Amino acid sequence: MSRAPGNTAAPEIRRGRIYRDLYEKRASGPAVQGDAHLERARIQGDRLEFTDSRARETALADGVFLLEIPADIDVAAGDAFSRQFHLGPDSPPYGRFRDLGSEHFGDPLLGFHQRVNQIEQFLLERRFWASDYPPEIARLGEQLTRLSQKVLCAVLSHVGVPERDRQRATGGCSRAAGSYHLTFNHYRPEHRDVGLSSHKDDGFLTILRTTTPGLEVNRKDRWERVPVDPDCFVINFGLSMEILTAPTKAPVAAIMHRVARQGGDRSSFGHFSSSGCAPGMDEGVFRYLPGSGLDRVCGSRELIDENDHEIYAGTDAPGDKRREH
Repeated sequence: MSRAPGNTAAPEIRRGRIYRDLYEKRASGPAVQGDAHLERARIQGDRLEFTDSRARETALADGVFLLEIPADIDVAAGDAFSRQFHLGPDSPPYGRFRDLGSEHFGDPLLGFHQRVNQIEQFLLERRFWASDYPPEIARLGEQLTRLSQKVLCAVLSHVGVPERDRQRATGGCSRAAGSYHLTFNHYRPEHRDVGLSSHKDDGFLTILRTTTPGLEVNRKDRWERVPVDPDCFVINFGLSMEILTAPTKAPVAAIMHRVARQGGDRSSFGHFSSSGCAPGMDEGVFRYLPGSGLDRVCGSRELIDENDHEIYAGTDAPGDKRREH
């Protein structure tokens, strides 16, 4: 089943406008209304296989699905790192990463951070994996990069983005040469706030590994909890994918999601695929116009910065003063 082409209007990428129609959904008030029964898929060679075409269409329209963890990816080291990185150097082998902040990497996004919500993170861009992550974690990051490439190319093929345009459209992600971040998360039960404010990711897709309940998604104006399946990654699409595919025959949604307030320790890890955004190499974020080709919308770093502000500034609609800036 193919859907009609989506919205061809260029989106507004600036704070106060990215979520302009969604502040009511983002507010902390709306309660969960049940479990999310997500579609399931698996990777077979280079193919992304759902149970049938209806399941594939539903997954792309929702912007989220479950992907069976390939047999050659061992998540045990990632699970251990996510449980330990925040504990400090007295908790070997991974607790020492708590002491590596953004100044160590020369980038305000990277290293150890405690956010305004319950979440604390250790986040590194791919260029630092081999030198700063332990070998087993760097290897996991590269495996997830290849997995992300397979999922991305399968989706772009389905929605009709020609192969000749994919490298530029994805800032290199179609060839495993984009911008990638591997993040480990811990939720602090002693911090009295939501786990993580509702938001959309800014990249093309996220691979999430979690073994503890807490993740919630907004589908069809309903907040739903995502049941834990230890045999699957949660795949969710971000704003770059939503923008790129909006005018195509099968638009892919960027799913709004959040983490509920946690009463106990919760850990997870995730892999983010985004367009290359290094200085001088930022081709930007594009939409694909059938019959016309690629149309540049904004810079990749611009989208990241504006979306990060929306995520960590909270969930209230911006006031007039903020909207002016």
